[in-house]
Amino acid sequence: MSIFDLASPDQPLLLSTYEHVSSCDPVVVSGKYAYVTLYNGDICHMNTNELQVIDITQLKSPQLYKKYSMVNPHGLGIDKNVLFICDGNDGLKIFDATDPDNITARQLAHYPGINARDIIPFENIAIVIGTDGLYQYDYSKLTNIKLLSKINISRQ
Repeated sequence: MSIFDLASPDQPLLLSTYEHVSSCDPVVVSGKYAYVTLYNGDICHMNTNELQVIDITQLKSPQLYKKYSMVNPHGLGIDKNVLFICDGNDGLKIFDATDPDNITARQLAHYPGINARDIIPFENIAIVIGTDGLYQYDYSKLTNIKLLSKINISRQ
């Protein structure tokens, strides 16, 4: 994970690099934490399936804060303190990330019927791509997350 200073957008300046095991690793950031999912995908060649929370308070010296075991996490997204993890065959998982010490204990929803690969949450709507389709969820009420639509995708 690389952190850049964008004070001069046409000349980004590398501030630091956080190194971890060689793995497939999407990253999202909220506040003083970066969230990284590591998974043992086809081209990743590692046996790690976890969520890592990285403290980026000191941008020049990011530090591992906490690790959580996952099944096979792929894409992830965050909107304020709502963390979305596409956990492969184990589906879409949604967490309250207010307390980074207890993320998995604060699961808000779990949709195990989706082989979730990636997600874009934005203004209470989440677009999820699964191996079988494109899903749209309304998460404006975290106690009542609703599937709005699904577009089926089939391989031919």
